[in-house]
Amino acid sequence: MFQDAMKVERLLEGLISTKDWKPFPGIESRDQWEKAANDPRLSLQVQAIRAYADEILNGDIDPLTGTMYMSFMTTGDRLVYEENYFRRRYELSHLVIAECLSAQGTYLDRIIDYVWAILGEVTWCVPAHNFAGEHEMVMFKEGNPWKADDPMPVPGDDYLDLFACETAATLAETCYLLRSVLLEKCPALYHRIHQEVDRRALQLLEGPKLYGWYLGRNNWTAWCAHNLLLTACYVVEDKSRLTSIAAKLMVPMQRFFDTIEDSGSCIEGPSYWMVSAGRLAAFTDLVETRFQMDLRSDKNQKFRNFGEHIAPLHIGENRFVNFADGSLKIDFDHGLISRYALKIGSEPLASLVWKDVERVARRKLGRSAKARGHNEYARQFLIHLTRLLFWTPDLPSDGEHVCERSVWLPDMQVMIARQSSTPGEGVMLSAIAGSNDLHINHHSHNDVGHFSVYLDGEPMVIDLGQGAYSKATFTDKRYDMWHISSEGHNVPEANGLRQRAGIGSEARDVLYAHEGQTSVLSLDASPAYFEAPGARSLNRKISFNHDTGEIVIEDEIDLGEPLESLLLPVHVRNCPVSVGDDGSCRVQGSSKALIFAADNLAVESVETITITDPRHLEVWGDQILRIRFAGQDLAHPRFTLRIRAEA
Repeated sequence: MFQDAMKVERLLEGLISTKDWKPFPGIESRDQWEKAANDPRLSLQVQAIRAYADEILNGDIDPLTGTMYMSFMTTGDRLVYEENYFRRRYELSHLVIAECLSAQGTYLDRIIDYVWAILGEVTWCVPAHNFAGEHEMVMFKEGNPWKADDPMPVPGDDYLDLFACETAATLAETCYLLRSVLLEKCPALYHRIHQEVDRRALQLLEGPKLYGWYLGRNNWTAWCAHNLLLTACYVVEDKSRLTSIAAKLMVPMQRFFDTIEDSGSCIEGPSYWMVSAGRLAAFTDLVETRFQMDLRSDKNQKFRNFGEHIAPLHIGENRFVNFADGSLKIDFDHGLISRYALKIGSEPLASLVWKDVERVARRKLGRSAKARGHNEYARQFLIHLTRLLFWTPDLPSDGEHVCERSVWLPDMQVMIARQSSTPGEGVMLSAIAGSNDLHINHHSHNDVGHFSVYLDGEPMVIDLGQGAYSKATFTDKRYDMWHISSEGHNVPEANGLRQRAGIGSEARDVLYAHEGQTSVLSLDASPAYFEAPGARSLNRKISFNHDTGEIVIEDEIDLGEPLESLLLPVHVRNCPVSVGDDGSCRVQGSSKALIFAADNLAVESVETITITDPRHLEVWGDQILRIRFAGQDLAHPRFTLRIRAEA
């Protein structure tokens, strides 16, 4: 897709022909900012941005201390530093947009203080990404020359990570939007910002060091490349240098695009699709508009498939099918995804955007700026807010999202089956065959054969999903975490054996079928339990009736030895659970209930699991439940669980 854009002469020719590049209006363009402010579809967002900016006009800027930075290496905690780091950029972004909307100078001094604080940070690279060997993407980085476990970053050896690139782009766009007022009030600060983003981002890109995201393996590539190219377009005046930077970034971006499956699936999960798809669209748009190149993205089927990947995963509101490190709740990159939808002319993608714009605004208005721990910081940095106001309005605001009732994503081996084609109505099922091999997906969980159930858009049988990242998350201790291990998923435990991770730990004999009103996923999970399963088998068949919404989970187990115990955990959200005299189990949702009926299984216990992880707390509250179904007649190892909505 980016092969032609690798040609320096083509890039330079397009750059020269673009004499007056203005991707967005500066603060002096009052008519355009007033138009955005007065768009009724954006009124709640504008109100929320202004209210947030007003609330942070006073008070201290969150500190970033040396001991906070050290905490990643000393305790494994990422959040103590990242919370304040992200809040600084989040708050600056809202102040900048609020000033552009009002142009009264109200927020300018506060903006200067935030910029000053960010420029004064010792490093823009977050601790989790600045130590050799401590993260999957931190490769090609030399270790500390003085002390291997030194918790401080090595001087002059900052890693060009996701958020160093994001910081550079945020500051560069701040200068672009506020150029006229900054040059009038404090031109030295304006030029200092340009020099610092050049020194701390662009010069690192141009230097001899290698970075893991150059390999194009995941979302890092699109995220870093877009921010760096955007930064360069804002601050680099020399056309030859800008062309050289652009050409260098085309290579990893082509590698990234090559890793996308033809079907468009994102094996990292929907929350990672959001950051990779949005940035792919924005990078593509930047190449096409700044360098006047037609990448023919609208005619590229893989590009189209990747853009529409999220649509069939929609459960309702901002909830999407989650697996591995994906999160149930996703905050949209509204402007970036709008641009993607426009490029491919996608009604399914476009229909998801506008309702979410209003939802995010209402949530922001309903929460104090001083509230901590929310998870949308990175979706509300300046890059997103500017495009929300000036790209999203290009999308039509009508249209409903309609989904196919049976979907198979072969690259991820995920089946999605619905009773209704309208998200948020009826019973919905998601199930995965998949793999526990981190070489296939470094965000994988031990979840071969896992299933989740939703009732009228409400998650009932759940996958906890992404937890708060720590130092241990991407180490060999990863699969010891209970929510990542098979203990935290709805898969069987036979003779006390749980699933393993590693090479070959994947489903075999995977079959998907959709015939008439039935969708079926069948698999043998034995390679996920045994390195050499041989003739042993843990067969699972998951069926869905699209008319009735009934789900049937059938497990047949042959371990090549007597089956002494069989446990099937089913994790459900915190809601009333009761067990009937007939052995059936009733799980009450907000308005309706799910009924579980079992053959050769009985409820052994209903456990309350206390949630302490910050990300899980935000999604699931302070507890969930685990219903433990135990096998009864182990000499006949066939076990069935039927799930239906209560009439």
